[in-house]
Amino acid sequence: MALQTSGMISLNQIHVEAGGTSGTACTINDSDIRGLIGKSSGAAMDFADWYGASGVETQTVTVGTLVVSGYINVTSYGYGSGFGSISDGTLGPVGNKTIEILNWNNLQNLILRVTGSASNSGFSTMKVHNTNFSRSSATYSNTGTYTQWNWFNTSTNPFGTSGTKQVTFT
Repeated sequence: MALQTSGMISLNQIHVEAGGTSGTACTINDSDIRGLIGKSSGAAMDFADWYGASGVETQTVTVGTLVVSGYINVTSYGYGSGFGSISDGTLGPVGNKTIEILNWNNLQNLILRVTGSASNSGFSTMKVHNTNFSRSSATYSNTGTYTQWNWFNTSTNPFGTSGTKQVTFT
């Protein structure tokens, strides 16, 4: 649910919208809070900047297929370099990073990769079509060049093999 568009707004309200827990410690410069409005660390900000901000982001993936043959053949469904497409491709909750990969493969891995360095925060759940995936159950890695979340042992392909699927981050 988006923040109000007028009146007094509190840091706690902003924190909750960004996926934080009410009453827990936070600062206006936390990456998840800044991510709601796309501000960089240390940027000048005003509480009014968050009017109407929403911690919910939806991407539409047109499902593509990529087959990589080798010792183990890997078939991926969703979006990645050279296959499928994505509506916006910018993930606001993690600092407006570009989505490089958002797919599932027959090795039972669901992958979300964004460009650059992002903290392991900004969203709590990624919903692909009708299936929820908790960020806290993903394996997080940050190389500096890219940041990736992997959900291993995901036996069912949430993207299917064709069509479009909504992916919602909350």
